[in-house]
Amino acid sequence: MHNVHVQRKPVTAASSHGQPNHSRGFGLEVVLKNTPCNYPGRRKREKLKNRIKAIVPVAKSIVDPPSAVLPEKKQDVRQLSFPSASSSFIAESFLDPEVFSKAQLKVVNADVVVTDDIAELVGSVLDIQATSAKFFKSVHMWMPIISKPHFCANLLNRLTYKRAELFLLVLSMKLSYTRVKTWNTPLYETVKLFQFKIEASGVLSTLVLQASILIALYELGHGIYPAAYLSVGSCARYATALGIEKSILSSSPAQGQWIEEEERRRMWWAILVLDRYLNLSDPKRHLITIDAGLESYLPVDDEVWESGILNPDRIYTLATANSYHLGLFARFAQAAHLLSQVLHHVAEQSNETAQLRRTIFAGILALDYSSFSKATYLSLLEKQEILLVME
Repeated sequence: MHNVHVQRKPVTAASSHGQPNHSRGFGLEVVLKNTPCNYPGRRKREKLKNRIKAIVPVAKSIVDPPSAVLPEKKQDVRQLSFPSASSSFIAESFLDPEVFSKAQLKVVNADVVVTDDIAELVGSVLDIQATSAKFFKSVHMWMPIISKPHFCANLLNRLTYKRAELFLLVLSMKLSYTRVKTWNTPLYETVKLFQFKIEASGVLSTLVLQASILIALYELGHGIYPAAYLSVGSCARYATALGIEKSILSSSPAQGQWIEEEERRRMWWAILVLDRYLNLSDPKRHLITIDAGLESYLPVDDEVWESGILNPDRIYTLATANSYHLGLFARFAQAAHLLSQVLHHVAEQSNETAQLRRTIFAGILALDYSSFSKATYLSLLEKQEILLVME
């Protein structure tokens, strides 16, 4: 297409007999110029759309190869291939999200190949339900970052559309509650490698983040250092890539999608708790995550969380959390907030010891009115008091 230049030019009006008239006026003269038209925004959008069309079929052939090409023997998890054809496109969307937003483009996560040994470890739908049932009766009681009603309701859908992410989460559930004598088990090695493969493929998903938090819990519980410290840092970065750190700054939407938003908020609070807990041994070590402000929203009451029915009257921030209706995990988040202040106090040698002690003891006294198990929360508060005494 060429540029068309329009200009105003005086013209002589013709009479009805075709002769020139002496009355003059202004008309429009169209001049054709041989210069190409440039529409940067439109060309950029078209270029991105063309790249999507070119990438999607290639990525699909890599993620889902024809059955005739697959070897008959079982694949080892170490033989997983990466969807390299779409990796540059994923990188572009991550580095320049504004362009993708303006062009109304969305990157669809490629489904990573699930090998036979992974599928065998996970088992059937009944096996998944049995694994999740054990998890919800154990680790979930004190680290409730996964909605039980939401997990059960979406199980079949995720088996179809998010199989690899679901399998990683299920294996992480199994890893977190399994009692072992030595930490370096085949299950741990398999889960860690599978986690790496999924993250390297460019998948950004809350299921992967939930699995990563459970893996970090396993490493922390078995004293696997510095792996636990590095894993929590990785969780923080992954959550930031998903925008989950903003979840504590907004209240839960009325019914609707509130469970998904509450899951995101609980994941971020779990990362804040673990980050501060890991710094108990060295308060001067730099925290990976920033401290939550007083306007940050706490997790909702645990009874509401388990039932899946939101009560708008029981949504609190750190500044308004003076109610005895707070659940265990909300108290856990409060303890993490106080621990942040203790760590800063010890590291900076400030003069606020007396006030911090009063706040910590007030939290301990509040537990007498709570019907929830308080061992974990009390343990964290006691560690904070020990830090203040040693200071």
